Amino acid sequence: MLVLFATLVLCLMMLCTLRGGLVSNRGLTIVGMDIQGLGMGVLAFVAAAWYFGPLYGVAIVLSVMIHEFGHVAAYRIAGHDDARFRLIPLMGGVAISDRAPETQAHDFFITLMGPGICLAPMALAYSISDMVAPFSADAAEFLWVFAIVTGALNFFNLLPFWPLDGGRCMRILTDTFVPGATNFVTIAMSAALAAAAVAMQSMVLFFFAILGAQSLFTWSAAWTQTKRLTKAQGLIALGAYLFTVGAHFWGGFTMLARYL
Repeated sequence: MLVLFATLVLCLMMLCTLRGGLVSNRGLTIVGMDIQGLGMGVLAFVAAAWYFGPLYGVAIVLSVMIHEFGHVAAYRIAGHDDARFRLIPLMGGVAISDRAPETQAHDFFITLMGPGICLAPMALAYSISDMVAPFSADAAEFLWVFAIVTGALNFFNLLPFWPLDGGRCMRILTDTFVPGATNFVTIAMSAALAAAAVAMQSMVLFFFAILGAQSLFTWSAAWTQTKRLTKAQGLIALGAYLFTVGAHFWGGFTMLARYL
């Protein structure tokens, strides 16, 4: 019961953090119900189910949707009413806005809240999986699978490789504490991701590395003009990042140990 109470407190804290961003003033739309958007969602599910199995496929797609919705909710809090997301087969999803965040504080908040929003449902799934087991073994198994999938995906996403969310957070933190090293660190993160892709023979990771390298030439100049975090804000941001990384590592350890 103590674990469940702590989980419910975490859920309440997440709701309070994202209040004002969970519901859009424009109402709910599903990419205009266009064939491309719907087809991408179906392909994302089929790809995940084919590679990991149906149960893991459902859990992966659900986790990715929650993750991207966290980015969208944070975008809305930062004043981006046009924020939306799209599923991408084999690569997850992407949150979209027609304009860049106005400050690095907004940028960090938007970036971290993708993995951040997943902490509450991951913990809740773990907490109630044992409780529902006597009534439905299938439901308990799905909750457990969802929890470990959510932890593993978000831990990977928070690794300090550009352009993953962890790399974006690390870039902002570097620009806060060591501004002169920002571009060097970003290039090093992109190179590290490319090296990891080659070592793991992963075309998906290598594609991410190429996108990251390309973005350095088109995005960094404008980004450096945005308002930086203060040192105090940077320490809070670093603490939030490390906590989120650690929590997702704990939550996804079973799946990480299986595939690494």
